[in-house]
Amino acid sequence: MAAATAVELHRRAQQETERGRHAVARRLLHRALGLNPDPVSRARILITLAYQEADRMPATGLDLLDQAEALPDLPPQLQGLVASQRGLLHLRAGMVNEASVSFDRAASLLDDSTPEILGRNLLNRGLVHTRCGRHRAARADYARCAELARRHGLVLLAAKAAHNLGYLYLLSGDVPAALRAMDDVASVLSTQSAAHAAVYHTDRAQVLLAAGLFGEADEDLARSAELYQAADLRHDQAVTELERAQLALREERWTDADKLAVRARRRFAKRGAAYWEMLSSHVVLAAGVGAGKHQGVASQATQLAARLAAIGLVDDARAARRTAAFAALEDTSPDAVARAEELAAGAMRARRGDSIATRLHLRRLRAALAHARGDAARAQRERVVALNELHRHQASFGSLDLQTATGGHARRLARDGLTWALRTGRPAAVFAWAERARALSARLPTVHPPADERAAVLLEELRHARRELRMQVQSGRVDPDLRSRCTELEQDIRRRSWYLPGPMQTIAPAPLSRVREHLASASATLVAHLIIGGRLFALIVTARRQEVRDLGPAEPAVEAGRRLRSDLDMLALEALPGPLRETIRAASRSALRRLDELLWQPLQDVVADGPLLLAPSAGLVTTPWPLIPTIRGRAVAVVASVTGWLAHRGQTPVENPTVALAAGPEIDRAADELRLLRLVWSLPATKELSTTADVRAAAINADILHVAAHGTHEPDNPLFSHLHLADGPLFGYELEQLPRLPAHVVLSACELGLAGARAGDETLGMTVALLHGGARSVVAGVAQVSDRIACRVAPAHHAALRRRLSPAAALAGAIAMLDREDDPPPLVCFGAGW
Repeated sequence: MAAATAVELHRRAQQETERGRHAVARRLLHRALGLNPDPVSRARILITLAYQEADRMPATGLDLLDQAEALPDLPPQLQGLVASQRGLLHLRAGMVNEASVSFDRAASLLDDSTPEILGRNLLNRGLVHTRCGRHRAARADYARCAELARRHGLVLLAAKAAHNLGYLYLLSGDVPAALRAMDDVASVLSTQSAAHAAVYHTDRAQVLLAAGLFGEADEDLARSAELYQAADLRHDQAVTELERAQLALREERWTDADKLAVRARRRFAKRGAAYWEMLSSHVVLAAGVGAGKHQGVASQATQLAARLAAIGLVDDARAARRTAAFAALEDTSPDAVARAEELAAGAMRARRGDSIATRLHLRRLRAALAHARGDAARAQRERVVALNELHRHQASFGSLDLQTATGGHARRLARDGLTWALRTGRPAAVFAWAERARALSARLPTVHPPADERAAVLLEELRHARRELRMQVQSGRVDPDLRSRCTELEQDIRRRSWYLPGPMQTIAPAPLSRVREHLASASATLVAHLIIGGRLFALIVTARRQEVRDLGPAEPAVEAGRRLRSDLDMLALEALPGPLRETIRAASRSALRRLDELLWQPLQDVVADGPLLLAPSAGLVTTPWPLIPTIRGRAVAVVASVTGWLAHRGQTPVENPTVALAAGPEIDRAADELRLLRLVWSLPATKELSTTADVRAAAINADILHVAAHGTHEPDNPLFSHLHLADGPLFGYELEQLPRLPAHVVLSACELGLAGARAGDETLGMTVALLHGGARSVVAGVAQVSDRIACRVAPAHHAALRRRLSPAAALAGAIAMLDREDDPPPLVCFGAGW
């Protein structure tokens, strides 16, 4: 009877463990042991209790397993369970060599008669193989575990194996496949327990990191830490805090990295988890180097590397050696470079399975060592190779969202390379680095995804939900559940887009000589306003001259542009009182003069007389360039990549373009605007396109698409920026994925020329989505556009298009014909506008 009672208490303890109630489980297990159960039952209770106690103190858990193993006449399967549990405790303590031995022993004792125990052992041994870089062996264990679990109906175990196979996709560089594999089993893992949900969020964060979605990854890790805390799993909570510290390192948030790592180290020290304590110490050292506190770090990191290598953690040891080398390079002693090279020895070669962040870190160290030796050419070659590697990694994504996010990995390398180029003062070097290191996504072929019926259903649901939400906002009564549902739908749609594989091809940067040939044919000028280290530089290239000029601090220009856009938003309001309108109009003119002084007047002696090609840093992209006094009336095209501009410029214009016109609700003069455009193109009077389906169909078939509709830029989720149409919003996400887009798109009455800035001078928004999807040029507002002014500008723009003027020239002429007293339209031509 006593044994049966102990068995029942053990069963209840296991249930409490699954619910995350570990304190309750421990009490039940100790009660069970106090009932003096038989050896087999005692062994099972000790095995479970070992896991519970090890979360607080690893040595205590191992002692309990020793007690279990010493019990007489244990059957082989139970001996295998003890060995498997010992392997798990070693693995959690970072003792991978010992863990591997224990898991191998367990595998020799277990068989299919206990499929769940054997499956867990395979799963955990796969984790050891993964951590040690033995990916083929890990894949074999995960696959065998998955097959065993499916055969015996072990749904949770099968989900864990599939999840871990997804992690191997990540290590092989296939991030879209990793995201799909993990998300496919997320519903199983996240509903089992807080601990299982936390594992999903932790591993998914690593995949998001590889994609450059640092903010989303940190959110997943923060959620994981909360779940572990709720489950009273303090060790796992500390591990997650350490991973957040490592993420902060990548983003160069040195203070955050130090604070998180110190907190994690304190938790590990309290538990006696020496391995994890060492990893936390490494992050603290690396954060110090990043913050300029390098005194004594080289020797500390070297000692740490030796300790990590001694327990078989080669990759972690190599990372510590690289930190030691970076710290040594900060020393001013004569032998600093030689010492840094010595410290880096053995840690300079990339290994199979290294993450993109690790590979770029290796290249950055090589570049730093070459620079310290005075070999600038070698340093630049290392940076070029690194960026090429990143570009290939970027080409594995078919999602524009992920392509633009990945640039975050290159921020330091790109900054170093462009800084070096600017110091040389050589325009050719600056151009090469501006093209190579900025807006890499603009040099990737477009991927048109196959039809996704599920995504289409979600989009329609989102459209109706957002339409209802907009009406609620206008009425002043918003249902928070509806707002939450909209957010959930956007997240689901966005996540599905991440699964799309990439083109696996990249486009090499165009040589400056080829660019100058095209500039010469039009007497044109390329101007790239570059923001580096808080300073503003201008690269000016014409057929005859090329120069780089330092224009001073960047913030005044960025702030003037910000103020100007705010003023233009106000001027777009029809009901603005007259005196207030005059005040704001004067402020907008002052801001335009200020931008002129900062951005253009210092360049007037170099700029040619023809059209302008502008390639500004992300912080200046949404400047209303055609309104700047010095260049008003000139054809201006704004591009992310000159290479991309060349590719589109080479395409032959359509002789007799098909023109489609669409209008949204609440545009007072939309009917007049479209009537005038029909007269320009001699189009028959037909029913106006007004629904999202109308505009999508028109976009696929037309050569020129004009939409007179209000629109909203979504700064937090730029691909869900949208046009307001009769049946709801039409999202940038939808347009980007169409199989074909018009050569020229005009969005005459909205702010959809705005774009969110991302690291690496990447931008994301409706206009970016259209250009990425195949449109050659887009005219859109970088602030709100007055219906009255749009109705005047649009017909003039189209009349010039019909006369075969370029889109940029047509827009310049339409703006120039306005009176100086008119409120200026903040319309910009993006892409290959001339």
